[in-house]
Amino acid sequence: MLVENGLIWQWTNAVDACEPREASGYVNWMKIDEKEGRIVALGSGKAPDFIRDQNEVTIDLQGKLVLPGLHDSHIHVYLIGEVAHYVDLRGTRSFEELEQRVKAHAKKYPDIEWIVGFGWEQDKLSSEARYPSRYDLDSILPDRPVYLWRVCWHISVVNSKALEIAGWKSDAILPEWKNIAGGVVDVDSNDVPTGVLREAAVNIVQKFIKEQSDESRMKYLDMGMQTCLQFGLTSKYFVVNFSNLLFGVHTNDHNAWYLYQILQDAGQVPIRIYVTPDQNEVGKSDEKYLPQPKTKCGLLSCDRVKIFSDGSLGAETAALREPYRDTTNRGVLMMSDAEMLNQIRVAKNAGYRLEVHAIGDRAAEQVLNAMEEAGLTREDRPILTHCQILGPDLIAKMSRLGVIGDIQPSFVLTDATFAEKRLPSSVVPYSYCWKSMTQAGIICAGGSDAPIETSNPFQGIYDAIHRTVPGSTNFLHNHKEMLSFAEALQMYTINGAYAAYDEHQLGQLAVGFYADFVVVNYNVDQDTSALLKPDIVHSVYVQGRKRYDGNKKVNSPVAPGLPGKNGKIRVCPCCRC
Repeated sequence: MLVENGLIWQWTNAVDACEPREASGYVNWMKIDEKEGRIVALGSGKAPDFIRDQNEVTIDLQGKLVLPGLHDSHIHVYLIGEVAHYVDLRGTRSFEELEQRVKAHAKKYPDIEWIVGFGWEQDKLSSEARYPSRYDLDSILPDRPVYLWRVCWHISVVNSKALEIAGWKSDAILPEWKNIAGGVVDVDSNDVPTGVLREAAVNIVQKFIKEQSDESRMKYLDMGMQTCLQFGLTSKYFVVNFSNLLFGVHTNDHNAWYLYQILQDAGQVPIRIYVTPDQNEVGKSDEKYLPQPKTKCGLLSCDRVKIFSDGSLGAETAALREPYRDTTNRGVLMMSDAEMLNQIRVAKNAGYRLEVHAIGDRAAEQVLNAMEEAGLTREDRPILTHCQILGPDLIAKMSRLGVIGDIQPSFVLTDATFAEKRLPSSVVPYSYCWKSMTQAGIICAGGSDAPIETSNPFQGIYDAIHRTVPGSTNFLHNHKEMLSFAEALQMYTINGAYAAYDEHQLGQLAVGFYADFVVVNYNVDQDTSALLKPDIVHSVYVQGRKRYDGNKKVNSPVAPGLPGKNGKIRVCPCCRC
């Protein structure tokens, strides 16, 4: 196949695969071996006659810009599909509006038992930032169980019916609910549950929500993949831990790997999927559900597992070294230092790479200390996901240990609405500091944490460059941390490939590399405002095969993420190939 008459993005050469790059210009054509799906030649000007084959497919790009295939290094594909069937509470500005949306959903689906929703934020529901309670939900739907996630997926609120299904029979809190490891059941002054469940406590109710069938799960996975593909993504790290698995309860998406293989056999996996199971599965699950380390099967791969160290900033459960502003609360560490060290050692000894969720600086400190003590090095390519609150000592340690920063640039804009009110002033210079991390030699891979944010990587690139909206003075919109277009693009291409241990064949358009690329309708490297155009993606190719041909507006089912700006979906089985 010959692709010609385009502006094909080229990186400058580098001694190290992931040192900072700039654009070296463009080439205008590339020759692709269709059988192998790799680039065999490329050049400037018109392709010479000896390159051409009269029987081959020729694609005329008509002068369009071609970028390397884009990676999302942290995403929850299943949830992108599933949350489309939840009550969408994003943007609700009052308890009255929340009531209207829940009632409308219940009326639309009279036969479903559980009313599940997502996206509320206490700061937006009332001026006093009051949390919704079971009393609020009882007044809306007293006879059907209601379960509503906060936007961060670290907190949920349920009605009395839901608590009763979980075993609550009187006003007093159940004794076993008083000391839940890593979680809290909120109570009032009389020790009566308010309906608010935090962190691990969400599982006392969530485990009673009926599992989806395999057919439904595959439908949601397919919906999620198609959404990502339409935005130009060719590779993504799919986190398979769902909220309750964070605390060891195996429900919902307990066979993601197996389902992906069924979809791949049916020709329904159009992009590269890197599956990340939960660390708790190591040594416990059948190979059908947890593949061996470094498993690759077609476009499916699995080489790392996920651990959680703290909660979320919006829920004030991200673990900080100093208390949240005007409180004594320093957030929640999910486990002790010894437990964290043990989990990392178990995963490393089993041959898996490590990805650890850490939002607060206290959590990052715990994780980095454990990684160092466990003997992880640059060759292990450990990953710290989110890295929202750091410090100069932590940045230096990440760089020294070769820890990859898995970051979500769009968090800057969404978290700015509450971060300034919650964070101590001392951490401001080291919050969401992508530029400082990059300058310190940390390889930062870009992601969305969708469905928390949109799965559109162009939005992430735009937010990494601009960090703000016009007129904003929020401290997170620090111009010193803004990235150039090339720096932002590198996070979603070369660095994403590095995080996947695939930088030798993905992340750039060069001879020997896979022909994964996205054709865009605008010269976004010259005008970054065009990154937000709804019709930015013209077409998407993976291994030289066209996987998407659009030129149409794409609506993303953005939703709250999972438990951890956030995290978990669940497990996987070994390759059947």
